[in-house]
Amino acid sequence: MSVNSSWKQFTIERLAREIGVLGEIIVDDVLFDLGFEDGELPPRQLMTFLARLQRELPETVDREAIIQELVAGLLSTPNS
Repeated sequence: MSVNSSWKQFTIERLAREIGVLGEIIVDDVLFDLGFEDGELPPRQLMTFLARLQRELPETVDREAIIQELVAGLLSTPNS
């Protein structure tokens, strides 16, 4: 499995369309909770990250659709 090298920015930009600047805060909090404070996420941890992210998203957004779009986008572009 190959994760897009700009996965964090891609994730934040996608969340910003739904929840604004709160998206970056949620991403950073999830990374911190998982022990990846420096923003480096091993590819094998991507699904763990996304599962936790889904739980942290507000109930007012379509969580499942957002996560599905992130999975498709993050896995479609190989690392540079």
